Amino acid sequence: MGTWISHLRIAENLLSHFPNVDEVTFTFGNFSPDSGVPNADWTEFDPPKEVTHFLRKGEAEESIHDLVYYQQYLATIRPEDDIQRYSFRLGYFFHLICDILWAKRVWEATQLQFKPLFDADFKNAVSLVKGDWYGLDQLYVRDYPEHIFWRVIMANPYPPSYLPFVKVEALHHQYNHICKFYSEQEDDWFLSIPYQYLSETTMTRIVNESTEAVLIVHEKVKSMKNLDGLVSSISLLPESLLVPYKEPLGNQSVGN
Repeated sequence: MGTWISHLRIAENLLSHFPNVDEVTFTFGNFSPDSGVPNADWTEFDPPKEVTHFLRKGEAEESIHDLVYYQQYLATIRPEDDIQRYSFRLGYFFHLICDILWAKRVWEATQLQFKPLFDADFKNAVSLVKGDWYGLDQLYVRDYPEHIFWRVIMANPYPPSYLPFVKVEALHHQYNHICKFYSEQEDDWFLSIPYQYLSETTMTRIVNESTEAVLIVHEKVKSMKNLDGLVSSISLLPESLLVPYKEPLGNQSVGN
């Protein structure tokens, strides 16, 4: 649910808190839940989001069962035994947490603030809103040439899949798509939009507060012997980090 560069901005924030991870596999791991190959209109993926994002059929991303993933694929791995596998899977876990937060804080707020737009034409509304999301990504990679997108993602060979349900062919297909999307833009369309649906101020806020939330969740789960049936990080976070943002989300309030 979060944008690709928002995930990398969070990953870059987190690296200083996890100095012993393998930087390359951790960074790529933060991309890897978005490894399903999309169909023509990006409405279905192979493998589907139910697999890559630990969802039940019909659930939205605020319902991601990230703690199920943690228990099955991360809790029993010691970093000293396989640092690449551990780092990749840790990045994957953090992506899932951040998708929950984006769904609850940004996406839910967007649909509320711009309800008439979504009611009139949901598909067109999604396209307009995501134009702002990914336009902000484009601005960020343009303005920060030392960011880990350039320093790590673009500078290293793609790692293998370190998860049994993630197909390496699909993973590398999406890595390639993401790299081309941000490094081979044919024009500067992102300079001409007003960012009325999401501003850089709001983007920076969700990046910073998601970083805070990830650190809280990680600290709690690593000290728990078992999770007592918990399936989502929502149960471990304060309400202040879960509520939808207040308007305006963008540079101006429209569509109300």
